Amino acid sequence: MLSRVANHLYWMGRYLERTDHLARYINVEYFSSLDSPEPQQHVIALKSIIDMTGMPPVEDQDLNEEEILVTAALDDKNPVSIISSLYACRENARSARESLSKELWEAINNFYIFVSSYPVDVYKTRGLFDFTTHVMQHCANVRGRIMFTLMHDISWQFIHMGLLVERSAQIVRIMISKLNDIEELKKLKLGQYMEAQQYNILLDCVEAKDMCHKYYSNWPERHATVDFLLFNPYFPKSVIRSLQKLKQSLEKIQTERMVSQKDISFQVGKLIAPMEYVEFSDIEADLQNFLEDTLSKIYLISDLIAKKYFS
Repeated sequence: MLSRVANHLYWMGRYLERTDHLARYINVEYFSSLDSPEPQQHVIALKSIIDMTGMPPVEDQDLNEEEILVTAALDDKNPVSIISSLYACRENARSARESLSKELWEAINNFYIFVSSYPVDVYKTRGLFDFTTHVMQHCANVRGRIMFTLMHDISWQFIHMGLLVERSAQIVRIMISKLNDIEELKKLKLGQYMEAQQYNILLDCVEAKDMCHKYYSNWPERHATVDFLLFNPYFPKSVIRSLQKLKQSLEKIQTERMVSQKDISFQVGKLIAPMEYVEFSDIEADLQNFLEDTLSKIYLISDLIAKKYFS
């Protein structure tokens, strides 16, 4: 496979996964803050959306809700907005069109047509829920086409790796953002109920609340939430599960029969191996730094993939 094609397939997967997480984060953050009895949580939610979508931070008194929500979703000048991420996904798919099925290409193209033609005036007034919900449904449809209309050959492995890298990075970024929100709420001394609500919101942002509740047989709190999203070996969106699957994809792509210390799968395995033996009690006192370090490792893994296959 040409490195150029592999690069486009990989980034198609990354931008698709990024679009999905952005839409769900905006949806869950915004509407959960409207249901909260504390007005300050709405301010915190808007600032959290700003942080996740790459906008410069602003003071509380300068927050413009309409401008924030439009910039996060439909502003093509914001490189991290939903429409920008989806445009990048489609352009990468177009550049690797010969590796995709007709059904997958049509699903991506129809997805972009929906987003790019969505009326901004409708979005501003009453369309936020409709827009973000349809974006999530389109993402699920495209992922289904990736899974069931492509051969699971080397092309599929590069798309799959892009999905896994971006998924693990987005999960960690969302965790960092929500932990920052919890610290802000603690300063306001609003009580433990508000903190527990934030863990529920965090799990909703990654579609994990029901499974976390099922696994631990109680309602989520700090220990269960962090442990489930980082270390659970059965949940497909947990960070360790995503990174393990990524390593398996790298092993399938490698042409060498014997794995050496110079091989990328060895280097990636070395980066993720410590996480396989970490417990929540080991990181509880320094959770924020652990998450930052994990995010740095994920980006390093992406750099290793780019250096190995796309240079």
